[in-house]
Amino acid sequence: MKPITGQYECVHHSGVGLDHFTSRIDRLTLHQNGRFILIIQDRSRIANAAQSLLNGQQVSTTAPETRREGNYSVQGNILFLHFDDQVQLQGQLAWNGEGVQIEQNFFSKVSDSTFLPPTQRVQKDMEDIAKGLKIAGTIGSFAIKAAKTIHETVQSAQAPHQSPPPQPAPSAPAQPTSVPPQPSSQQSSTETLYCDQCGARVRPGKHFCNQCGAWLP
Repeated sequence: MKPITGQYECVHHSGVGLDHFTSRIDRLTLHQNGRFILIIQDRSRIANAAQSLLNGQQVSTTAPETRREGNYSVQGNILFLHFDDQVQLQGQLAWNGEGVQIEQNFFSKVSDSTFLPPTQRVQKDMEDIAKGLKIAGTIGSFAIKAAKTIHETVQSAQAPHQSPPPQPAPSAPAQPTSVPPQPSSQQSSTETLYCDQCGARVRPGKHFCNQCGAWLP
């Protein structure tokens, strides 16, 4: 039998890969002094980020967790967990020492050390983070290209419907200024020859009025 002290993990897989972001990972640490720490991950990192966004909060990629501590004891292959809040649970240790079954969850042993993080978990998290960054970069590139394509499509669709710039109204041709005809001196003289005595009209060149016989100067 391997020593029961060490670190255990129960991974609640999402089925889409990238467990560091999409899955919940519960951790159980059994210390040599009879103390234990049980950390329950409430939501996956991606679910927590989405919830923060919906609530109008700053997006956080940390995993929300519930930490519980207490004392443990072992009788045969039965593990008794006595929490500090007086709650008790019991689990069954695997015959080969590779894990412990607690209720419906099986915690696989990932390290004999109770201080250093499991090497396998660190490596897996680094791989998931690298894949996540690569996916995020690809999605970001596609999003930029899609936005540019949509912008160009909208611009080209609006171009035929744009009304041409208004043309200045043609100016009316200048009308010649009409100048009333000036009567000739001869016509003016003909029209104004009247007798000073009786007012009768006389013809030009006459020296006496035909009406009253007065002298015409």
